Amino acid sequence: IFKAIALGASGIGVGRPVLYSLASYGEKGVVRMVHMLQDELTMVMRLSGCPTVASITNEHVITRNLADHIVPLPADHLTMGTYMPLLPASRM
Repeated sequence: IFKAIALGASGIGVGRPVLYSLASYGEKGVVRMVHMLQDELTMVMRLSGCPTVASITNEHVITRNLADHIVPLPADHLTMGTYMPLLPASRM
């Protein structure tokens, strides 16, 4: 979350942790997960010397090797090479 804010994000998706918490522990699990994320963000902000969220800048993260961590979407060669695409009913 800290890195996303530092790189300019105005929102962060945390879908999987919410689903796992909800499926495992219900509403109390989601509340606990949110508190854990808040505590973690607070700790990282303290360790980096940022008193507020507004004080987090891109100078707080290393961005020179960011391109090494971007993974392209894999191509589905089985579907592309084996199956014929479905055509709309108007073209049949």
